[in-house]
Amino acid sequence: MNRGLCALLGSLAVAALAAGCRDRPRPGAAATASPSASAAPPPRWAPSERDAALSAGRAVLERHECTRCHKIDDLKEAARPLACTSCHVFLTGLRPGDRQYKSIADKYGEGVMKRYQRNIQHLVGSPDLSMIARRVRPSFLASFLAEPFDLRPTLEESMFRHALSPADVRAVVRYFAAKADAPDPETTPDEPPPPADPAKVAAGKALFLSRGCAACHTYGNLATGVTADALKKAGLAAALAPNLRFTRERTRLDVLVPWIVDPQRVAPGTLMPALGLSPDDAGAISQFLLHGDPELLPAAEPVEPAAPKVLAEHVGWETVKEQVLGKVCVHCHMNDYEKDPGPGNKGGLGYPGSGLSMRTYEALVAGVPAEGGKRVSVLQPRPGEALPRVLSAMLDRRREEPRDHVPAFADRPRPHYPKTLGMPLGLPSMNDREVSLVATWIAQGCPGPKAVTGMPGVDDGYLVPDGPIKKNQGCEARAPEAKRPSWAVDAAKP
Repeated sequence: MNRGLCALLGSLAVAALAAGCRDRPRPGAAATASPSASAAPPPRWAPSERDAALSAGRAVLERHECTRCHKIDDLKEAARPLACTSCHVFLTGLRPGDRQYKSIADKYGEGVMKRYQRNIQHLVGSPDLSMIARRVRPSFLASFLAEPFDLRPTLEESMFRHALSPADVRAVVRYFAAKADAPDPETTPDEPPPPADPAKVAAGKALFLSRGCAACHTYGNLATGVTADALKKAGLAAALAPNLRFTRERTRLDVLVPWIVDPQRVAPGTLMPALGLSPDDAGAISQFLLHGDPELLPAAEPVEPAAPKVLAEHVGWETVKEQVLGKVCVHCHMNDYEKDPGPGNKGGLGYPGSGLSMRTYEALVAGVPAEGGKRVSVLQPRPGEALPRVLSAMLDRRREEPRDHVPAFADRPRPHYPKTLGMPLGLPSMNDREVSLVATWIAQGCPGPKAVTGMPGVDDGYLVPDGPIKKNQGCEARAPEAKRPSWAVDAAKP
């Protein structure tokens, strides 16, 4: 999910050239303030209508837990156990010698601290959505929320396929429009872009290529002299930098040129510095961003993922837990008694939850609720299905990726999402070895742990106790024993 910046800003001063071309990273970012003006224009929204739109949208944003990842105006941020991004930023920012690093290492062992930091690769920065409609068209927000796609080619994680209904999307878009006093998308059609001026498009392209913009940004597949590998090494600034080929449908025309000339007047606190460009140069750049050729590749044909390969090696629970399930999957599928049981277990992010927990072997083999109150295994194929659900979900994620993750300089028209929802949600798919480890472990009969692990008394996180159970082999669903194992968190309970 990679989850410094200031040193880059001097050399990358022109890295963001369109409204919203680099949304500010969430950690520590200040909310966007109103642009200064000698005479403020009259508000677009009547007070009563604005209040109604803000109330309805805020309710949806809170219900879908959008602040797990994003800073949004004055909405209360999620507490750290529930906040994906801020939790990762907190952990990766700790260094030996820091008071909090020492406190965690002394309590749980430095190996645990190092494991967390080693495994955190994603969700270490996410766009600040405060006043987003001041620079982004509400119509774009509506289309993006209706079917999210990869907007930032250097960022491996993506906006996940959420559970917003059409009514929810409408409420969220009108919230952002009302908050920023942007035109109401339901009553005001988008202003069409100005006609293309070929001379200005060419001049703007030359400015885009010569002023360092490509150090963080792509424009479709336009050759910029910067490689995809260099963009990855540029860090968080480049990771959050959008593909500027979407400027035409994404950026408000009334803000585009002012943003290029003086971004701080549009969004005080933004990472984009004033470039010292004249209005004429800014106009040329906007002409290129609106009318340039992104040089897209042809649309790709769907590719069916290969069946998981069973490895010629023994794979035990310890390996599957450390390298796959306990590294990624537990973030959404924690055990019932943890501080955040997870959206994939008890529900969250707008989803009702599947009742699947994965922190311990006992919890995983308990399966998920099905009709009639029984539980069924996710480690065995169900009638009419070729693969166990845990494997088919991993392959479904690969089917989503042509839309959900488009690497830099491999841009092409986005296909529609497949019908089924893949896992892990919003993250890169499991690689071949990770899928094969799970497939091999299942093929070998889902053997359980050989020893007790974790730390006694811990009821949240990686050190939750795990250990052998009475029937410690088998992929079928089986309920936890009424007599609790001695290692279990609830062993002392009646």
